[in-house]
Amino acid sequence: MNIMNKFFTGILVMFFFMLLNGCQKKIDEFIPDSNSLNAPDTVWQAVVPSGSALVSLRNDLKQLPAYDSFAYNNTGIVFNSGNYSLTVPPNALSTAGGILTVGSVVRESLLLQRKGDYIIQSMPTISAGRLLISGGEFLLGLKTGSSELHVSTGDSLTIKFNSTNLFPATYVYNLTGDITTGYEWALTTEPALNRVNTTPAGYEVIVNRLQWVQPAYLFDTTGIPETIFSLKLPSNYTNVNTEAYISFNGMQCVANMNGNVGNRSFVSGPLPVGQPVTIVVISKQAGDYYLGIVQTTTALPSSGTGTQEAVITPVKTSLAGIRSYLANL
Repeated sequence: MNIMNKFFTGILVMFFFMLLNGCQKKIDEFIPDSNSLNAPDTVWQAVVPSGSALVSLRNDLKQLPAYDSFAYNNTGIVFNSGNYSLTVPPNALSTAGGILTVGSVVRESLLLQRKGDYIIQSMPTISAGRLLISGGEFLLGLKTGSSELHVSTGDSLTIKFNSTNLFPATYVYNLTGDITTGYEWALTTEPALNRVNTTPAGYEVIVNRLQWVQPAYLFDTTGIPETIFSLKLPSNYTNVNTEAYISFNGMQCVANMNGNVGNRSFVSGPLPVGQPVTIVVISKQAGDYYLGIVQTTTALPSSGTGTQEAVITPVKTSLAGIRSYLANL
């Protein structure tokens, strides 16, 4: 019996060590769970979802308009409000159905004049892929009750605001796009009712459309070599949680960089060479905010073709920290 007991004991010991060795191999080959809540999101998407961290970031950053009201009785009014004035001619406001407005009008307004404000509002100065030199971005919305108001057919309103960035031969541009797909600017299709004059102190912008408007002109790149920026970021900075901009240090111009899903990079449109610029990257990931900044100068690559590359590793910061930096850009 002793011999049999020793035999079975030996078998059990050998089986225990085989089992322990197999478990150790499983431990050595452990693969982290890619669905862990702590795992960074490295997925790029062809279409940015409306519920993405990028859209959340844009909503977190954007400035809210000011609201006030005035009485309008179709006899016309000039309304002064701090940094701008609004002139509404007689019979110039109507509902979508063409009904003239009488009574209390609620106005929303916001004037942006700094390059950092354009980034905060996610509104680069771009039109059909070309650079705009901006005289300022202005929001004007009018409403009576629950009805959005429009400028009556054939009429225009006049907006005046002070500016230290005065440019001759500017034109009226209207905002297109949305907060999910991104914004850019389109030249007015009705120049007779939309035009820009300069005053000793600023701009007089005449418009027949409400909401966002901008006095600006296209940057002329005739005869100027152009380059394209390609931005490389750590893998967890994707087109659904991050956006990147190029702010021109010497002119009122901000270009956006679009996400290239295939290359997992952010790429600009054509940019004039020889321009000092600041590349700004902002991101929101798992409720945290990140900011990356690089100062450089646009230049042709050494080969004379291809793209100019930049590498940035953003650092964790606060929403207030991002706002503070952009306020001084």
